[in-house]
Amino acid sequence: MTNTYILNATWVLDGKPYDFCLGQDSDTACELDGICLPGIERIAPAGELEIPAGAPRVHDAAGKILMPALFDMHASIEIDGRSKRECVSRAGQAAIAGGVWGMLVMPTPGFCFDNAATLDSFHDAVTQRSAAEMLPAGCISEGMKGEQQAPYNTLAARGVSILSDGKNPPSNLLMLHRAMKYASEIGMTFALRGDVPALTANTCIHPGTTSYKLGLHGTPPCAEEIGIDTALRLAADAGAKVHVQTVSTAGGVDIIRRAKAAGQQVTAEVALHHLLFTHENVGIYDTTYKTLPPLRETSDCEALLEGLKDGTIDCIVSDHTPCTPFAKKQDFTSAPQGMIALDTFLQAIYTHLIKPGKLSWADVVRTCCINPVSIANPVDLEEDVPTAAPLLLFNPENGVEVGGDTLPSGTLNTPFLGTKLQGCITLPLQ
Repeated sequence: MTNTYILNATWVLDGKPYDFCLGQDSDTACELDGICLPGIERIAPAGELEIPAGAPRVHDAAGKILMPALFDMHASIEIDGRSKRECVSRAGQAAIAGGVWGMLVMPTPGFCFDNAATLDSFHDAVTQRSAAEMLPAGCISEGMKGEQQAPYNTLAARGVSILSDGKNPPSNLLMLHRAMKYASEIGMTFALRGDVPALTANTCIHPGTTSYKLGLHGTPPCAEEIGIDTALRLAADAGAKVHVQTVSTAGGVDIIRRAKAAGQQVTAEVALHHLLFTHENVGIYDTTYKTLPPLRETSDCEALLEGLKDGTIDCIVSDHTPCTPFAKKQDFTSAPQGMIALDTFLQAIYTHLIKPGKLSWADVVRTCCINPVSIANPVDLEEDVPTAAPLLLFNPENGVEVGGDTLPSGTLNTPFLGTKLQGCITLPLQ
């Protein structure tokens, strides 16, 4: 096979055009700005790469951006009524469409990663059906019931490094504290969402003008903030690593900032929708905008963006949650929480954050490529998983209107339905 030459591609970090030669050896790699570029055999400033006469695979990428593909730290892939293998296949296709090469899959009732058999079955399905890498987050407790800790040594032996009970962090704090002490000795990280169930039971929206207008019970921000603070205090005492999931409030950002300043082992994430939307988008009971935690105030969006820029928040995640149209057509209180985001992840980030100047490409590489891989740390899996992201080409000039035929997830619960997003992605490079 002949090498592929990509000419005049703009490197994402310095904005300068380069020529790249893709080698045929899978172990080939170069480095640029401290980032490993797997599959790249040679790099030169644009116009300076020596190309053999008559080379058949030469592509002019002028105006396109070359960058590492993204890694998503938080995705749920189960779809009610679909087989597990179809869920895996659709999520993999959605990830590639959104520029994501790998993801951390959260436990759900259908993908309850609390034993070796389930993990082996999931690994087989991913190997056979998924176009993207998928790493399972092991359960904190057996059956995600919050009472008895899962067999962490067994999970670790299958390459699991992150523990989570998904949407419902354990309310049994004694069990959680003991689990943290045990798991910290084998280097596992606890991924937890801030919550106080006694404050959030039977709530479904942020308390504010929209909840008052619609007559819906509000989920107080303090419930998330108390939950975050409690988890961090338990982890500090147990010597455990904590990854705070889907931070949605300014107060939560402040708590994490103080914990990091004190030297605690903590990382954090924000879901893309908490950067882009507020509770006002719910309008008149639009269940598309029903999320967990709920969409907050504009001031919270601004605090989350600032937290991303100053390093308090480490990752932007999709919090991909596919829901069937039937489920989302229920009344607002009964409808499930969540949006799909993998299908349009990089395009939405570019259109709504990079293009308006709210984030830079360097911010995105740090929070969507480098940091997530470092936190997920997939190097101990039995099967080799590349820790260096493959490369993609992003064409910011092309765009697409989001519709059912452009959403590989196979569901429609996205706020971008019927809108146009900028960006066309080539992944993998060939």
